[in-house]
Parts: sequence; C-alpha cells; structure tokens
Amino acid sequence: MAALRDWLPLLLAVVLATLLLHARETKRVGPRPVPLGGSETELLPGADGSPEAWRVSKQQVLREALPEQVLPQPAPRRRPPDAGTDSARALAARALEDWKQGDLHRALDDFAAAVTADPDDARVRTGYGRLLTLMTDYERAYPHLARAAELEPNDPQVWLDLETLYEKTVLLERAHDARARAEQLAGGSRIMRDDDGFYFLEGTRLFP
Repeated sequence: MAALRDWLPLLLAVVLATLLLHARETKRVGPRPVPLGGSETELLPGADGSPEAWRVSKQQVLREALPEQVLPQPAPRRRPPDAGTDSARALAARALEDWKQGDLHRALDDFAAAVTADPDDARVRTGYGRLLTLMTDYERAYPHLARAAELEPNDPQVWLDLETLYEKTVLLERAHDARARAEQLAGGSRIMRDDDGFYFLEGTRLFP
C-alpha cells in the first residue's frame, strides 16, 4: 500500500502529460484573422507534417456573387465552335502578349473581347480568370474560372485555378473540395504552388 502511495504522484503526472500532449496534437490550426484588404503569411502544417508558408488574403465579396453550390457542375457549350472561336483565340493570344509585355489593362480588354467573341471557350475563360486573380479582382475572376470548370470538368488545372481563388478569398472548405477534384483527375502528377499562391501541375506554365 505504501509503495502504491509512493508511485501514485508519478502515475498521475504521466497521465496528465499524455493528455496535454494529445490535446496539443489534435488541436486544429487555422489561419489567423486577416484585415479586410490585407494579407498575412502563416506557417501551417502540410500533409507530411512539415511547415508550409501560406499567404492568406481577405477581399470583400458580395454574398449574392457567390454560387449556391460549392463546385461548378458540368455544362455543355451553349453553341458549337464557329468563326467566333477563331476570333476569340486570336484575341486571347494578343491578351497573353500584352500580359507578357506588362500592359495588363490592355490584356484585360483583349480578354473581355475574346469572351464576347466566344463565351464558351474554356481556354479564354481560364486566362482571363487567372489574370483577374493575379490582380486580386476576385469577384470578377470567379465566374470565368467557374465557367472554365463547367466547360472542361475533366481538366485538373481548372480545379487548381479554383482552389487558388478559394484560398485567396478564405473559402477554405471550397478550396479543399476543388483540390480533391484536381487530385482525382491529376493521375498522380505532382501539384506545385508558386510564390504568388497559384497551384499548378508540375511541368506546366500558368503565365506568359
């Protein structure tokens, strides 16, 4: 009995330490609050437990501008390819050249004209949406990236573009769902993240 009394404090200390360690390991870690219009860099644990640097931005988005569904659903082209398709691709190519030369406002105008020429060209929508995302105009970027995902639902990159946008607008559940869709379609290809927080498949190029 005396021996048990001697060991009891040590046993209680071990149990308490185990409970504290378990609580620390299971504690959910999330990004700290970010002021509207600002951004913060946060170190968060990655999938393998090693720290990853996340840059979180907070922008105001009107509620009515958000979709009711978490992910866009596949939808067919509204019209078959025609002469407008060629015109849209030409305008998009000019937009990419403007972008490469640093004339972003002209690139935006060319992308807008390309969307008008063919609203159902996923490549045009993707380029326009990425540029708007890069310029932090997230509200205008969303419909283009969402439409690209509707038009090309089997392309993993369109879901990675949405993951990027959702993370930058702190819609982390939607970002998680978009990432899951991308990983399902990527076929084992490695997913990378650049310094601006854009996700892409290894070996591909997002920007001109």
